[in-house]
Amino acid sequence: MSNGKITLSPAAIELISNVSGAYSAPFWDGLRQISGSLDTVRKIKDAIETLGECGKEIEAFNLILALYDIAAIEAPAAFFELAPYPDGIRIFVSEFILDIEDLMNDYEYEEHEAGN
Repeated sequence: MSNGKITLSPAAIELISNVSGAYSAPFWDGLRQISGSLDTVRKIKDAIETLGECGKEIEAFNLILALYDIAAIEAPAAFFELAPYPDGIRIFVSEFILDIEDLMNDYEYEEHEAGN
């Protein structure tokens, strides 16, 4: 009898990481563009991070999908394929959070340079 838990292979984990990396920058760039504010991007990042840190990765994932809709950015089909895999969603959200860290450094540098 199965407990319903699906273990992801190392290849699947790598693929999830790559998908997150490929789509993270366009997502955050789109949010920054429509909000016009780095502060708004920071708040959204903090909300996603907080959900992930509290073990609410599915809620964080759903927030990411909702923000894709708000930004009128088409969410990649690969995202929807993660739906039946809670472990995949957990890994995806974790990677998505890590990806924004580098982007935030870039955004803050750009903002600093624009101010000078």
